[in-house]
Amino acid sequence: MNIDRRSFLKGALVSGAAAAATVAMPGCSPAAPSEKAAGDLAATGAHSWEVAPAPIEDIASTQDYDVVVVGAGLAGVNAAEAAARNGAKTVVIERNTGISIRGVDVGHIGSRYHKANGFDLDPRVAARYLHHASHQTTNYDLIYVWASRSGEVFDYIEDLGAASGVSMVPALSGTAKYGNWSKLPEQWRVYPDAVSFVRGGETYDMRDDGQPVNVTLGELVYDSAVKNGAEFVFETRAEQLVGNAADGITGVIVTAADGSHVQYNAKKGVILATGDIGGNQEMVDVFCPISNRSDANVYAPAGFNNGDGILMGSWAGAAISKSPAAPMIHQFTLDTLEFNLTSFIMCWLAVNANGERYGAEMPFEPMLTNARMNTPGNIAWSIFDGDYEKYLMQQQPERFDRFMDGLDAVMEKWLDNGMLVKADTLEDLAAQLDVPADALKATVERYNSMAETGEDVDFGVPEQFLAPVKTAPFYATKNVCSTLTIPFGLHVNADSQVLTAEDEPIQGLFAIGNVQGDFFGNDYPVHCPGVSHGRCVTFGQLVGSAVAQDKVISELSFA
Repeated sequence: MNIDRRSFLKGALVSGAAAAATVAMPGCSPAAPSEKAAGDLAATGAHSWEVAPAPIEDIASTQDYDVVVVGAGLAGVNAAEAAARNGAKTVVIERNTGISIRGVDVGHIGSRYHKANGFDLDPRVAARYLHHASHQTTNYDLIYVWASRSGEVFDYIEDLGAASGVSMVPALSGTAKYGNWSKLPEQWRVYPDAVSFVRGGETYDMRDDGQPVNVTLGELVYDSAVKNGAEFVFETRAEQLVGNAADGITGVIVTAADGSHVQYNAKKGVILATGDIGGNQEMVDVFCPISNRSDANVYAPAGFNNGDGILMGSWAGAAISKSPAAPMIHQFTLDTLEFNLTSFIMCWLAVNANGERYGAEMPFEPMLTNARMNTPGNIAWSIFDGDYEKYLMQQQPERFDRFMDGLDAVMEKWLDNGMLVKADTLEDLAAQLDVPADALKATVERYNSMAETGEDVDFGVPEQFLAPVKTAPFYATKNVCSTLTIPFGLHVNADSQVLTAEDEPIQGLFAIGNVQGDFFGNDYPVHCPGVSHGRCVTFGQLVGSAVAQDKVISELSFA
C-alpha cells in the first residue's frame, strides 16, 4: 500500500503494545500541563513552565545508573543504544506502554550509501539551507553537527541493519522528492538526503503489519540497546529533575506504574528526549498559535508530547529555545492520504473563498499550508482539469506509475462522498464551491496565461509545475493540512547540552529530538526531507556515546 492509500499517521502509530492512543497515568501523578494551564494562569498570572511545583519528597525507592534517558521515541532509543554500547549502565523512562516510533523517512548527509548512489552534498550547503529557512534564528553550529556528522552515524546504522536483515533504501514517503528537485531555484530546492529502512521488499510507507516503515528502524535500534544492557521502564512518567542549573542535574524523579515515586540517579547525565509540544494546548497557544488553524493534530498519540522536557528543564533553571517554534504542518489529513491528486503530491491552481489565487502552490511544506491557514475563512481549494494525467506525468515523472495506480477507483469514491467536486463548466464549479464565478474565471484566465508563457510572475511557481485549467471536466478538492509535530524545546549548544538564559551549560543535562531547541525556527523546511527523524538518530547516537564516555560531541570520535 502506498503513502497515498494508507494513513501512516493514524493517531498513535507506535510499536507493539504502544498502539493504544491513550494510557491512563496513575492517580497520584500530577495533572497534565494542558489541564492545569487555566488554573495556573488564574492563580499566579504565570504559565506552567514559569512556576516550579513543590519538590516531590515521598520517594519510595532510589535507582542508580550512569545515564538516564527520558523518552523512548527515535531519539531516546538511539541515545540508549549508544550509551549502553559504550559501557554505560543505562535506563530509559517512557510514559507510553512501549517505544513510540512514527514516520517513514530519515534524513542524513555524507554516508557511504549516499556517496555510492551519487549523492555527495557539502554539509555546509545543507546547514545553510536549514539556517536560512529559520531566518537565521537558529544555531548554525548545531545544525552543522547534524549535516557534518550524520553520515558516520548512518554508516553505523546501516551496518547494524545489515547484521539483522534490515536494508537502507531511498526514501519512501511523498515528502521526499526526486528528479530535478535538487536543481530547482533555491526557494524550492529539495535534496535526496532521506532514506528508509526496510526488512523486506517494502516499496511504500507501511509494513505488512500496518506499522509505518520507521518502526523497523526503531525496533532495530531498540533490540541492540537491550542486547547491550539498556533497561526500559514503561508506563512511567518523569516528573522532576534532581538538581538545578547552578549545581548540575543528577537524576530524575518519576511516577511509576504503581503510583509510587522513584528517583533515578544519573552518574554521568540525564538525556531528555520527551518530544514536541503539540499535545500541550497552553504551549501551542503561546509559542505556536498558527497551528490552531490546521485541520487536525494527527501524529503523536493523544495525551502525549506535552512539553514535559520544557517543564522539567525550566523548573530546574534551563532556558527555553531562542528560536521560535517550528510547526511541521503538512498538506493532508488522514482521510486524504489515499488520493494521489491532492496538494500533498501535486501543484494545482489554488484559490481561496473569494475565488482568488493566494500563493505558490508547490507541494513543498510549509509554503502552501502557511498560505492556506491565512486565507479568508481558513478555507481554500485546489483546481485541476480533465488533463490531470498529463500534468501528473509532467510534475511527477519518476513516480507517475505509482501515483496512477488505483487512481480511477479513488476518484470515483471521492466523487461519491463529496470530497472531490466535478463540473462541466467553471461557472458550475464556482457554484458548487460557493465562490464568486467572475472572480474564479478571472483567476483561471490569468493563471492559464502565465502557464502558457512558462513564467509565474505572481508567485514564482516553476514552469514544470504550472498546470493550466482549460479542459472540461473541471475538478476541485479542499486544501487541507494537519499538524504533525511542533519542534520547540530547551536552549542548547552545538553539543546538545542544555543551557541557562546566560548561555551557560548545565552540568549533566542534554536535550535531543523535538525537545532540542534552536535547530528549527519559524517553519519546518523540506529542503532536506526527513531531517527531523535524522537529527533524532544523529544526536541520539552522538549524545549517548559522548555522555557514556564523559565527553561532549565535539570531543567525540564516533564508533
